[in-house]
Amino acid sequence: MIKKLFVLVVIFCFLINSLIVTGMHINNNELVVSPPNNEEDNITLMLAQLTEEMFLGYVEEIVAIAEKYQESRFTGTEGCEEARNFIIQEFSNMGMNVRSYAWTAFGTFFPYNLIEFSSYNVEARLKGTSNSDKFYVISAHYDTVYKTPSADDNSAGVAAVLCAAKILSQYNFNHEIRFICWSGEEQGLLGSNAYAYEKYENNDNLIATINLDMIGFTSDEIENDENKVMVYETCSDRLIGTTIDVSENPEYSSYLDLKVIPSEDDSGHKSDQGSFCKYSHDAIFIHEYTWNEEKDTSGDSIDNIDINYATRVARLSMGIIASWASSPVISNSPPDKPHSPNGPDSIKINEVHTFTTSALDSDGDQIYYLFDWGDGSNSKWVGPLNSGEIAHASHMWTKQGEYKIRVKVKDEHGIQSGWSESPKINTLEFVFNQKFNFLQNLIFYLLKNT
Repeated sequence: MIKKLFVLVVIFCFLINSLIVTGMHINNNELVVSPPNNEEDNITLMLAQLTEEMFLGYVEEIVAIAEKYQESRFTGTEGCEEARNFIIQEFSNMGMNVRSYAWTAFGTFFPYNLIEFSSYNVEARLKGTSNSDKFYVISAHYDTVYKTPSADDNSAGVAAVLCAAKILSQYNFNHEIRFICWSGEEQGLLGSNAYAYEKYENNDNLIATINLDMIGFTSDEIENDENKVMVYETCSDRLIGTTIDVSENPEYSSYLDLKVIPSEDDSGHKSDQGSFCKYSHDAIFIHEYTWNEEKDTSGDSIDNIDINYATRVARLSMGIIASWASSPVISNSPPDKPHSPNGPDSIKINEVHTFTTSALDSDGDQIYYLFDWGDGSNSKWVGPLNSGEIAHASHMWTKQGEYKIRVKVKDEHGIQSGWSESPKINTLEFVFNQKFNFLQNLIFYLLKNT
């Protein structure tokens, strides 16, 4: 009896030690993996967990909501609300902190610019294990146009976000990951714009965003399109390198088998990454290689998408966000708040004016400057420049008014300063004299030549 008891104790101790050595623990009845000793091995495990069955299951549930209503999941309708509640429930079941918050905005193009829409974004947060305030976003829009099953646009994108959340919530990462589903995309990127603007104003340390929209279509008429995926890097060429690294990693090849096709031109593929570019956040847009002509029609059904292909694209996006969130925590200080922008006291419409500023970085990092012109636009990031080096940026205002100009800085690791002071409002002069002189000269010319 004593020998049997001793054997049981030894086995028990061995099992406990195995859990400790491998860095695993139990949380909410699920196995959670601590920060990986070998990032590649753990990402391989994650990719293996994202199966076609899991992906298809989510697509079917989201499509079923669209097919239930004549309006499908059009922003603000009953179908859109049911989809929101479904997403909230799924995120909650994964044990994450879930936030559903309202936005209100007019559409950005006719006829939606005549209508004020109100709806919700849904966000789930997977906290990082470090004290880093950096976070990364993986996202997709859950709204639709009228009368479409929406399998490709964009049930597949939402399914990819939900799959990533379900799998990655079983692991620990150095940095926080946020899984977000937007509404209002079909009316002009309304939900994502509200979010990106909030992060911009709050100076939150959002490092990079993945946007997933239309990731499931392949065509028999396009050779090897099932092995290619478009990645638009409109506002961040620095992200494309890590994206290609994941796609070409031989450890992941059996789960991905995808060649990333980089492109800077997303003019025909406007989607929610545009909101982040607008406010100078780094973002990439992942999209199927071949355009789906059944988009926004009754033909956008599950039968018309390639589940194997869409699953592999979903794995790619999950591998990218996992790689970003696993990046080492760098101990450094943010740059100092920059000096107030220096430039003319008064500025004239339709003329270019230049402003300067500078800032110091105590770590000696190279830094980038972002000028906010107060008219809804900004300079994009200017740099890299050395610490203390003067930054220049120019802008032309087209409307008379009062504008507050401000600037902030980020270092080469993405850590940002606060906004500079804007002690004085720059009043645009209405240049009546110039217009009067133009008319006067025109009259003299006509009199002289008639």
